[in-house]
Amino acid sequence: MNRMYVTWVTIVTAVFLMSISAAHAGPPLTNAEGVGGVALNPMAYVANPLKEGDKGLFGAGIVSKPQFAVWYIGLNESHINWFPIGANISFFNRLELGYSHEFVDIEDFGNGDGQNVNKDNFSVKLNLVRENEFDLKFMPAFSFGAIYMHTDADDSLELKDNSDWDFYFVATKMIKELPLPVILNAGTRATKGFVRGVLGFGDDRQWTFFGNIDTVLFDKFIVGWEYQQDIDVGDVFKGESGADHSTHSMWEAHIAFMYDEHLTLVGSYAYTGDKDSVSQASFGNALVLSMHYAF
Repeated sequence: MNRMYVTWVTIVTAVFLMSISAAHAGPPLTNAEGVGGVALNPMAYVANPLKEGDKGLFGAGIVSKPQFAVWYIGLNESHINWFPIGANISFFNRLELGYSHEFVDIEDFGNGDGQNVNKDNFSVKLNLVRENEFDLKFMPAFSFGAIYMHTDADDSLELKDNSDWDFYFVATKMIKELPLPVILNAGTRATKGFVRGVLGFGDDRQWTFFGNIDTVLFDKFIVGWEYQQDIDVGDVFKGESGADHSTHSMWEAHIAFMYDEHLTLVGSYAYTGDKDSVSQASFGNALVLSMHYAF
């Protein structure tokens, strides 16, 4: 794990010291679940939209060029290494499709022997209202999305369900009238996922709140904070009756460096709750690093 830290820090430092260009990619990034957003949460914007004059993929001005991301999430206190990789593409700057694969290396899992868990996410997002649409400067972007998730944790655990759908509504607005541009993002998500679906899906679907606030600095950096409410999904494992399985609320603080119109690097600190909690699934703090490339 130390070598992984060194590798990522070396990459970030090397690119940071390169000459700075005027153009930048900007949000949304491709998050850990393959959705255009930040690390945890989706945004209402579609990922890597077509710019004015850009003909996109196939030259028809319909399909955007793809955007890719790799993540490293080091939950050191719980001895968990999490490696998501994902991609997005959009159509007409309205419809976003995404995919990600999450590889989770859990040292203390099942019988305590350690286990690798694989989770696949297929996402779709429809931008219902564009930002400032109808000539209203205060109008945020509104989107509806869905994520189909599948985990192979049932190879070691007796799960009731190893796949399910999440649904969300989200609004995003950039406020440019302040001394520094601020991006506000908030929404609600319906889920049955235990530990974001990595450890299966429960009997109960809960609507939860999520939100972000980000500030753009010097046209090259974004600093921000995001939050996701705790989630109670009921029975998750076979043979249970009336069990209560919940995931602790999460937050993370991040800084993104937009090197140019293609490459963005992100580093953040996340907190998932006290790892010794007996009432909720929580794993302590985490170091999060990611690299995003938009063609």
